[in-house]
Amino acid sequence: KKSLSDRSEELIQQVRAQPNIRLLAHSSMVGAYNNNLITGFQVGSERDNFDQRYFEIRAESVVVATGCIERPLMFEHNEKPGVMQVACAHRLAHNFGLLPGKIAVFSIGTDLGLEAAVDLHDKGLKIECIADLRCEGQDEVLVSAIKSRGISYLKAWVATEAHGKKRVNKVTLRSLNENQSKTIACDVIVASAGHTPLMGPITVALGKLKYDKHTTFFLPETLPAKTHICGRLLGLEDPEAIETTGTLAGLKAANDCGASVEKKIKASQNALKALPGPVKGNELVMAPVTGNKSFLCFDEDVTVKHIKQAIGMGFDVPELIKRFTSAGLGPGQGGIPGDNLPLFVSKHITGTVDNTKPTNVRAPIVGTYIATFAASNHDMAKRTPIDQIQKDDGGIFRRIGVWKRARYFSRDFSCEEEILNVRNNVGILDGSTLGKFRIHGPDALKALQRVYISNVATLKPGKIKYSAMCNDDGCVIDDGVLVKEGENDYYFTTSTGRAGHTVEWLRYHTRYDDWNFSIVNLTDALGVINLSGPNARRVLEKVIADPISNDDFPFSAYRNYSIENTIPIKAMRLGFVGELSYELHVPASYMAALWKMVVNAGQEFGIRNFGVEAQNVLRMEKGHIILGQESEQRTNLLDVGMGFLFARKLTAEKKVGAVALKQAENNPDRLKLVGIKMDDSERPAKDGSIIVDKKIQGYVCTMRKSLSLNQSVGMALVESSLTAVGTALQIYEDDCKGKTLSATVAPMPFYDPDGGRMKM
Repeated sequence: KKSLSDRSEELIQQVRAQPNIRLLAHSSMVGAYNNNLITGFQVGSERDNFDQRYFEIRAESVVVATGCIERPLMFEHNEKPGVMQVACAHRLAHNFGLLPGKIAVFSIGTDLGLEAAVDLHDKGLKIECIADLRCEGQDEVLVSAIKSRGISYLKAWVATEAHGKKRVNKVTLRSLNENQSKTIACDVIVASAGHTPLMGPITVALGKLKYDKHTTFFLPETLPAKTHICGRLLGLEDPEAIETTGTLAGLKAANDCGASVEKKIKASQNALKALPGPVKGNELVMAPVTGNKSFLCFDEDVTVKHIKQAIGMGFDVPELIKRFTSAGLGPGQGGIPGDNLPLFVSKHITGTVDNTKPTNVRAPIVGTYIATFAASNHDMAKRTPIDQIQKDDGGIFRRIGVWKRARYFSRDFSCEEEILNVRNNVGILDGSTLGKFRIHGPDALKALQRVYISNVATLKPGKIKYSAMCNDDGCVIDDGVLVKEGENDYYFTTSTGRAGHTVEWLRYHTRYDDWNFSIVNLTDALGVINLSGPNARRVLEKVIADPISNDDFPFSAYRNYSIENTIPIKAMRLGFVGELSYELHVPASYMAALWKMVVNAGQEFGIRNFGVEAQNVLRMEKGHIILGQESEQRTNLLDVGMGFLFARKLTAEKKVGAVALKQAENNPDRLKLVGIKMDDSERPAKDGSIIVDKKIQGYVCTMRKSLSLNQSVGMALVESSLTAVGTALQIYEDDCKGKTLSATVAPMPFYDPDGGRMKM
């Protein structure tokens, strides 16, 4: 006959041989949530590249076969070194080759305790006595094996006190039926009151438990949907019965998943009826002692005396007593007190345990590292519709807000070739991360007038209007362009960083007006291609059949085009990088197709990608700001030189920030945005470097080496007294070794100040 360990290994190999089964060895369940979402973690082996890894499983059906743990026996001084449970003594011998002591006394309540005693005796442990707290129900074969080895065996006896100062040196045993006791010298006490089923997976999934008098287990009264239990947690001890319940639970799970296994289920149910059922459990909750030093929770040093004190103060529910005494709130999280707490409380109060309820088990069922839940710190980011095309073209991606964008297209992080190609030829940029919105309805204009600081009513069809949003303090928080698609129908863009807040921003500032308008977030629905450079028009003419000359499609104009009556394009004539530029807004599903068409059309003109860093340099040379770089949370519209956008006379619209901006006009002592250029060093100062004299007078927002000017230039926020062109500035960097860099306030824009190249 095969041993249970051999049978277990045989079943494991059968599972491993199935190609459609994924086996997560050394894994523990952590929690269970709605619709059978199971969370857990796996401990890595020496061959794995992880210590622990977290996983989530959305299961159609769940089988719980977690088995049992031992229920500690409560008696006086059960915390002394030398007192241990059966599994602990057994594991010391089998896993570590160490006998638990020299002379042992067993106080147990299950056949597994008897089996372990026989095994450990045969391995060399001297066992003076076995006290079995059961009156009947023992396996007589095991009892005979014990007696044949000359071990004293006492039925209906239990350990009541461990003696010794620093460790156990003897134990007092007492008869449960007669007023008899004896004290036996020993250096180890192997004690266990029986078993506790591991019902954590059931209770965290909101299953209900009820005390079963036969098994003395808390068994499921109601199970979560499509959840099945099997094995020893049902109170079974017979190996064949345990395996049959596993087969039956597996078949029921397969049935939940749609397999036709009704006949096999019935056959397993019939087979189970012919096998031994759950064994009778041990009803003893605590040894017959006062309990002043009987520990119920070893983690928090909670004794039975503490539980009685809590009950005396009116805490008569185990869940409340747990919180009041901290029983089960230590590292073991209730695993050690287990069922002892509710069983003792009920027995002490009512004299019976029939109607008691166990305390709640909450996730995580098994403790693990916080780092495991953090996993590998996966960078969750959004991707544009042409993410893979940009990667194939050599894009080097960086995290920008919630997006991953191509920042460079070579290892030359100065982006010289990208910049020069835009200035002298034509470049193409993926601008899909811009916020894109449609707002329409009878009161759409009113809503726009509220949140935009400009007069949106002056916007004409076919034209673009640049404007900004402010908060109530007048601090500029967003900018973008608006176009009028039709009557009460507008399309507008926002910065990448503010796209996720725009809808709620509009709702918040119009919530009391009862206006009738609808807003649609099109950020992910539309992609954007930015085509910039002197040859941009020549490339676009090969893609769009409509005339796009400077007269037909002038600067700051908006047009709707269609390619072969298939690809709709919202085209804008802009100049963010200071060159002839077009923004093509297209449905995301057509983004890749249009991108390839534009790239193919631009081959003869030497079109090439440019990334976010090249765009950053190009727009800086032109003096165009990026909110968040040339501004911070205290920077208002006037500070960044955008006061021309402020429609001061429109008071009825209650524009957000208007009151604060009017007050700020009379407060010149603020940081102002200026252009700066380096004096002595060709190297640009680092972004964020402070401008100092005897105190901090501002900081560098953005500075780069301008290829067009062959000079390091940038923008800075400085005190109002330093804004005059020609003012000398001293810049302190974190690694300049006490020295400062010299710079001078310079007029902006640095490049093409007349704007002729944008309008060519």
